[in-house]
Amino acid sequence: MPELPEVETIRRALEREVLGYELQALDVRERVHLLKNCTPQELKRALVGRRLTALGRRGKFLVFEFGPWAVVLHLRMSGRLLLRPAEHTRLVLHFEGKTLYLDDARRFASLYLALAKELGELKPLRQLGIEPLTPSYTWEAFQTLLTSKREIKRLLLDQTQIAGLGNIYACEALFEACIHPKRPARSLTQQEAKRLFEAIPRVLERALEAGGTSFDKYRTPQGELGRFQEEFSVYSREGEPCPRCGAPVKRIVQGRRSSFFCPGCQR
Repeated sequence: MPELPEVETIRRALEREVLGYELQALDVRERVHLLKNCTPQELKRALVGRRLTALGRRGKFLVFEFGPWAVVLHLRMSGRLLLRPAEHTRLVLHFEGKTLYLDDARRFASLYLALAKELGELKPLRQLGIEPLTPSYTWEAFQTLLTSKREIKRLLLDQTQIAGLGNIYACEALFEACIHPKRPARSLTQQEAKRLFEAIPRVLERALEAGGTSFDKYRTPQGELGRFQEEFSVYSREGEPCPRCGAPVKRIVQGRRSSFFCPGCQR
């Protein structure tokens, strides 16, 4: 699933391509799974003939603003926004001179229509927690999350606590902070918590510079791959030597997700 760096990379790429362009037509090819709170007709009436005035992001959600209306899109497991036709196209946005295709092989992507002035009240956005790389991500706010008994890795993946962070970057940040993924959040010392607080945005910034991570489906709208997988310290490196101490990287399962860590550095 695209995480914060991938979604932000997509946002920046689309901003260069279609921001300010008028939407001249749209074609909904997948209604049942994609549209969550509107019909194809309602979507067309709200958007067609309007210019894309802003393109934002909240956590893993893309936010397209067309004047008074906004579309909130979550790509989920296999969704991709491309500037060329694709095999599993579910939605086509025809801008003046450019066409944007939503490709989604597994039909997990979700789209919401809302008034732009009421975006903060839309349930998927209203429930999101503090977000790294934004002013909401403060040391004070981060500390309040660490009173929980939950395992720190599972807490980091909870979007109501920290928005945008996913499995890859949680593993990498915990490695940088030298914290075992199964540690109870409230067991972290002040020093450990500070290391993790600083490691999260640092890892995300490096991933952004690399254009995100490409394992399977993720591509930029131009079809390019991300490169951060070339820089992994622990993620998907089970049995390989830790880049810091040389111990073999281990894998465990937490909440049906694989967690990768170094048993030497993350005790």
